[in-house]
Amino acid sequence: MMHAKPTTDQINYLNIGLMVVSCLLSYVFPFELFLFSYAVLGPLHYLTEISWLHDRNYFIEAKRKRRVTARRAWLILVAVTLAVMFFGFVRDKVFKQQATTVWEMALLYLVFVTASLFVFIRRRVAGVAVVVLVLILLAFFSDYRYYAVLAFLLVTIIHVLIFTAAFILFGALKSRSRSGVLSLVVFAVCVASFFIYTPSALGHTLGDYIRNSYDSFQNLNAELLKLLYPGAGRTLPDIYESRTGLMVMRLIAFAYTYHYLNWFSKTSIIKWHEIPRRRTAIIIVLWLGALAVYGYSYQAGMMALYFLSVLHVMLEFPLNHSTFAGIGKELYGRIHQN
Repeated sequence: MMHAKPTTDQINYLNIGLMVVSCLLSYVFPFELFLFSYAVLGPLHYLTEISWLHDRNYFIEAKRKRRVTARRAWLILVAVTLAVMFFGFVRDKVFKQQATTVWEMALLYLVFVTASLFVFIRRRVAGVAVVVLVLILLAFFSDYRYYAVLAFLLVTIIHVLIFTAAFILFGALKSRSRSGVLSLVVFAVCVASFFIYTPSALGHTLGDYIRNSYDSFQNLNAELLKLLYPGAGRTLPDIYESRTGLMVMRLIAFAYTYHYLNWFSKTSIIKWHEIPRRRTAIIIVLWLGALAVYGYSYQAGMMALYFLSVLHVMLEFPLNHSTFAGIGKELYGRIHQN
């Protein structure tokens, strides 16, 4: 018996429900919710999205031979960036040698900017000029603190919060549906609520396992606290116990949890599941392996899956740029219609 395909409105209402549930759980169990979502939903999201992006040529149009060559060069840049990050990771964690991250951050910025060239720039001369300008700016700002902070935020909270908001906005503009607009409003209300209603811990305290498991991610909380409240985020109580610390954690938990749920809720639209059975089996095996590593040691899971997480973020950059371009076109069309 054939099942009817969910309508756009049904999917939007489903996502509204997922937003509300994620928001409520973030208030009560912020650290626990994040750790669960990151370990269970995260790896499956990375694997299925990388597969989906690969089948769609990473949203890089390459009808001409020159564009195919450029796409290959960009993928090589992604691979080099990941390799440099891995080298720095091994040097730091295995050999206990403090390594500078200037080159890692520079390569990440280059991956981000060059991904935009496929969307916004068609002429080779203009593309070369942009790359040269970016290299100059990177060299000039490399000693500034926010040089590294912005790169860190790009692969974390910007990816799961800002880019997710952009996808919701683009979907609402394209579908021109009330449910799409409502989903954007609910998303914004959920985010705003964490800044408006900032209660202390709701009925429970964090155990050692939770704190130890979250240890490698707490720099994100610290940086967000420093940005929002200069002078905060310097001590562990600031991160784990203060009202502002819990506010930031709730925002992070909501952003990551809904980011993953949003992906899985739109299976019928983006059809990431329509892949060969062999690849499906490989994804399931890898996902179960990731769960086993996290079950053995959450810290080990964090380290093992870190590079897969960063890889999926970088490979999504062309789609992110295409989404913002699509938003611009939709808004431009709306303005000129009126």
